[in-house]
Amino acid sequence: AIVFILILASFPLFFFLTEYKPDEIEEAIKYRNNREIEFKNTYTITTFNIGFCGLDRAQDFFLDGGHGAGAKTREERFDNLLAITSIIESLNSDFYVFQEIDTHGSRSSDINQVEHIASEMPNHNLYFAYNIKSKWIPFPLMHPMGSVYSGILTISKIPFSDSKRIALKGDLPLPNRFFLPKRCMQVSTFELKGKTLYIINVHLSAYDKQSSLRFKQFQQVMNYAEKLYNPKQNHIIIGGDFNMGFDPNIVYDHHPSWFSKMPFETVPKSFKTAYDTGVNTMRSNNQPYIKTVNFEAVIDGFIVSDNLKIIDVKNHDYEFEHSDHNPVTLTFQSKR
Repeated sequence: AIVFILILASFPLFFFLTEYKPDEIEEAIKYRNNREIEFKNTYTITTFNIGFCGLDRAQDFFLDGGHGAGAKTREERFDNLLAITSIIESLNSDFYVFQEIDTHGSRSSDINQVEHIASEMPNHNLYFAYNIKSKWIPFPLMHPMGSVYSGILTISKIPFSDSKRIALKGDLPLPNRFFLPKRCMQVSTFELKGKTLYIINVHLSAYDKQSSLRFKQFQQVMNYAEKLYNPKQNHIIIGGDFNMGFDPNIVYDHHPSWFSKMPFETVPKSFKTAYDTGVNTMRSNNQPYIKTVNFEAVIDGFIVSDNLKIIDVKNHDYEFEHSDHNPVTLTFQSKR
């Protein structure tokens, strides 16, 4: 009995000692930065939450009211990675921002998804930022997720001048802070035809039932972008999974408890939202995907500075076959 008590008492100490504690500002991790492709005057950027290659249409997820923790076998996870990589290559964007991409861990069968995508896209530059490093997540209890090392990735056809991980504020309560992501924005800098282009990759908090933490993070990103913006010197694109509805006009009769609309009134006047409503970009994970049964919404998209001209925004419909999100591509130009 004493041994059992000692084992139970050691769990909190283990989680405390192994907790991921990133600095407020860190350099992002370089995977490659020596490729350069000549651009034209029109550019494309795609955002895609790939769901750690574990949330294909056959899966549910325990934090969203389901029972599972994603794909159960290495073969399923790798098949999803191959399909997602093929989608990425077919879109042929100039820039990409990805969310929920794993480097290793039992959740992804120790498959380095960043390395795989880097190897399949040899003409692109890549910088990565972690938002979770956990040696063991004990949930769901019957089939624990295990170790998770995951984050956000920015890819470009032209070299990065810089890429930083900037922590998003908002302390998670115990014990959640041991198991949930430490959210961040990845701020990457590029030189583009006489101006600096800032691409800010974001993945705001999910399962935040009152949305208070998510709104704080959103406001921090907006304040940062507004202070950074100089219309004569730079362009700014904020892209990613905002975990908030982009469409201000749609009325949802039923939605998950964590879902909320974007607080549009807090978007700076010198910025504008860029989204498409033709195809939903996420589906709920309370059950495996059944069209018209699962909740769906547009929560992935972009917010851009007003010195950029939006040519097109397109949500790509892959019917949530390999991820619980669909990719979104923005086509843009610099205003002259």
